[in-house]
Amino acid sequence: MELRQLRYFLAVAQELHFGRAAERVHIAQSPLSRQIKQLEDELGVTLFKRSKHRVELSSAGLALIPEAKAILAATDQVRRSVVQAETGVVGRLTIGFTNSVIYTALPRILVEYRARYPAVDLTLRDSLLTPMQIRALMDNQLDLGFLRPPVIGSDLGLLTVARERLIVALPATHPLAGRSRINLKELADDAFVAFTRTIGSALPTLILRTCHDAGFDPRIVQEAGDISTMIMLVSAGMGVSLVPSSWRNMRLKGVVFRSMAGGGPTLELALAWNRAIESPARDRFIAVAKDVLNLLENKP
Repeated sequence: MELRQLRYFLAVAQELHFGRAAERVHIAQSPLSRQIKQLEDELGVTLFKRSKHRVELSSAGLALIPEAKAILAATDQVRRSVVQAETGVVGRLTIGFTNSVIYTALPRILVEYRARYPAVDLTLRDSLLTPMQIRALMDNQLDLGFLRPPVIGSDLGLLTVARERLIVALPATHPLAGRSRINLKELADDAFVAFTRTIGSALPTLILRTCHDAGFDPRIVQEAGDISTMIMLVSAGMGVSLVPSSWRNMRLKGVVFRSMAGGGPTLELALAWNRAIESPARDRFIAVAKDVLNLLENKP
């Protein structure tokens, strides 16, 4: 049984006239009649009662109408789904991100992407540090990742999402909390809350290097595995810390954020993907991210 035979059958069933049905499907009447006869022979039934002056559906023909329509509709749906998957309009994306990105453009990018491509299923995996994301991207466990460069030893595509400064987080009761800018060397005798150094993130190294450049080694009294915990410990008076500037948007009683005199070092956040893997849905997400970033950059 061929799909075209079902289409020819439905044309004859609707017209009840082989000549008009042939015109409708744009073939000659004789080939149309042969296709209907082949369908009847394959099914072992008579679909039409023919006479010199009229064509009527048999009981088998009446039963075939809804089945033929369902088969053709399902075939059309398969075709549409395949085309949509090929163009990235439908599909599935798994996206990882470090928590710092929630205070940057990620929410805007997600809103815009969902508005344009509602049929793509998104799975978001939060609290993934950069080394974890790199491994997951290379192992095809993530389609996209929001992480902090540099990305060493992997062939990942990168789109810069944000550039931000390292700033100082102080307990609100700290003697320097009233300053608008902090000279980092003034914190040389303070206790520090730092990012855990054993997890492979670039941030602990940057914090240590920044303190070294200011002329001292930080006295670390507490380490934490994520920035939100670091800030919570600062608010509890455990010490001071250095955090990316996007985290000043975190509203937590007992902590204040101050810029460093001289500006402080710059960090990047980037959208990353495995260039060796093809994914139309992923490529559309990257295009949306570029559009949102351009809009934010040009916003008055």
